[in-house]
Amino acid sequence: MATLSLGARDRIKTLPKVNRRALRKYGEFWRALQLVGDALAEAEKVAAKATDAPKGRRGGKGASAKAGADGQHWSVASPDEIAGAAKKAHGSLRVMASSAKKWEAELVSREWRK
Repeated sequence: MATLSLGARDRIKTLPKVNRRALRKYGEFWRALQLVGDALAEAEKVAAKATDAPKGRRGGKGASAKAGADGQHWSVASPDEIAGAAKKAHGSLRVMASSAKKWEAELVSREWRK
């Protein structure tokens, strides 16, 4: 027996008002997770294309430059640091997304707090 697959709009119309709000909030949450994933993918691409500065211009892991011409201090992460941070964040995002999927029924059935 084939099941009828309702679209998102049909599902929203058949649910009580509270559940529609919870479903909308869950959709916003899921979209935010996707946007963060897209940003992390871009960061990984940038890290893959980045190159380290010449040895004389940069001194080690996240090292600060001496005061520049304008007297300000600054530091730049190495490509390896950027790639490592993006990979770690991507792993955390996967954990959060899998938890969101696991608890989806609970999240869409209850009222979200403000």
